[in-house]
Amino acid sequence: MARTYGKSFLELLLNDADLESFDEVVAAARAAGEPAECLDALKEERAIALRLRERLLRHRRTEAELHLLNDTANDLASLRALDPILQAIADRARRLLDCDLAYISLSDRGRGDSYIKAAAGNISGLLRELRLPVGTGVGGIVARTGEPYAVASYLTDDSFDHTCEIDRTVAAERIESLLGVPVKLDQEVIGVLLAAHRSQRAFSSRDITVLMMLGSHAAVAIENSRLLSAAQEAVAELRVANDTISSHMADLERTAEFHERLTRLVIQGNGVDEVVRATAAAVAGTVVVLDEEGTVVAQSCGQDAVPADDLERLSADAWQAGRTVVRATRCAVPLITESEPLGTIVLSAAAQVDAADRRILERAALVASLVLVTRRRMAEAEARVRGELLADLLTARGEDHDLLRHRAALLGVDLATCRTVVVARVGGEPRERIHAAAAAIARRAHGLAAFQRDTVILLLPGDDPEAPARRAADELARTSGHPVTAGTARAADLGRVAAAFREADNCLRALIALGRTGEVADTRGLGFVGALFGGEPVAASFIESAIGPVLAYDRTHHSDLVRTLDTYCRTGRHARNTARELHLHVNTVTQRLGRVSQLLGASWRDPERLLEIQVALRLLKVSKP
Repeated sequence: MARTYGKSFLELLLNDADLESFDEVVAAARAAGEPAECLDALKEERAIALRLRERLLRHRRTEAELHLLNDTANDLASLRALDPILQAIADRARRLLDCDLAYISLSDRGRGDSYIKAAAGNISGLLRELRLPVGTGVGGIVARTGEPYAVASYLTDDSFDHTCEIDRTVAAERIESLLGVPVKLDQEVIGVLLAAHRSQRAFSSRDITVLMMLGSHAAVAIENSRLLSAAQEAVAELRVANDTISSHMADLERTAEFHERLTRLVIQGNGVDEVVRATAAAVAGTVVVLDEEGTVVAQSCGQDAVPADDLERLSADAWQAGRTVVRATRCAVPLITESEPLGTIVLSAAAQVDAADRRILERAALVASLVLVTRRRMAEAEARVRGELLADLLTARGEDHDLLRHRAALLGVDLATCRTVVVARVGGEPRERIHAAAAAIARRAHGLAAFQRDTVILLLPGDDPEAPARRAADELARTSGHPVTAGTARAADLGRVAAAFREADNCLRALIALGRTGEVADTRGLGFVGALFGGEPVAASFIESAIGPVLAYDRTHHSDLVRTLDTYCRTGRHARNTARELHLHVNTVTQRLGRVSQLLGASWRDPERLLEIQVALRLLKVSKP
């Protein structure tokens, strides 16, 4: 009978029967009237069967946990983003421990505390993103010690530090028992995994082991996510770097190609216009070159002209900065050499000016500077040659004319047509710009230009001297910003060029002496002064007849009667005004005028006589070198 009942216990184990089924076997034997020794044997077999049943249950539970942990590892390995990983950890922790709530906190190295990042089973909105100060709560203890920590009743446990915010959240979630384990990576606690019951329950060593295993999986998954993110960022950075390098290489190739094109232009002897057109084609915009005065030297076609105010402002900004200036779709580069300013090159692009456009414009600025400097030096050399030729022409003898004609022909100048001589003086000493402008005038007209002290000398084609002289004076005035006074004369032939120069120079002096600054005239334009001036012996005779005694007295006594007489006539014949202008006492002036009366006679103040004296004084000024 006992053996039969024993088989029943094995069948019950095989069929996963509940505890009551095992008790029913003993009860059935007792009801059947089995002896005591048989009942004792059944009870012993029942105890062994129950122990086997418990062991089988533990094995099955362990197997289930292992399957769940394996599934967890597989799931975590398939996840990439950090938030889904943390949420999966919380969900699996809740299932493995069969608890009410599971959540995970991560350390915040920047702030030095931790915060709740993911939760499963939470019933309030207070748990997410809760900040946990260092050392507070169960999570704080675990983070500090790196060891598991459990409490049976959180709110009444005084073994750790409480905070009002954490306790309020615990109460809202109705947490009683709580277990926390560290999430470690290379012995560093990077977070805490916690499991909670809403009733008082003890956590077994199995619970701790399972949660620790899940924490290890979590640490690996978190690190993998971090490494993946870092790798993705590195790949993105490499992709950006590769794109940047590719773009930079394309820009360099574009710039190199442009540089080669500019080099060919320079080798072929092209000018600034060709440089500007090539630059505009490379940067897709309007390119303008201005000289140091802000005047447009060359401009490309394509877009609308850049407003003059914008050009002036950009050019000034570039010169003030001494480097490239970029203003959205505009860019300006100063043309600077070691010795002199040359101007500015300005780009007005269709879109934002980028680094490549800027480099191209800077290359263009270098080439344009080279072209301008070369052309300027060539022009200066040519101007020197033309000036030397004109200087030789003014002092040449008749036998030298054939050589002079040959030298002029080499410069493209036909001396047979050059009949107009112009001698001009600017309101201030001529500077480099005036010289350059005069040389340009002579070059365009196929004439010659030279410079003597404060005057510009031009020999130009044409038989009517006044028209070319006036055009030249106007251009020199525009260049200098000052009035230009010019005398002009016509040379009958090559042998009369020197005489025409002296006549033009005398006309210039006459204009200045007569106060006609800024005018252009030949002897005809000087009126009676020109008629007298046209023959030096006549003028000298007239001066001697009008004020000869006064001149002789000044030479003999080293006095200043002529100057006093001239000032007296110019100030309205008032002795007091004369004294004020000459910085003399009025009595001194009266005495000098009395001496003039003794020398010229008392009638010298008569209107007709006084007019002759004034004309003589003007001619005297004109005749002085």
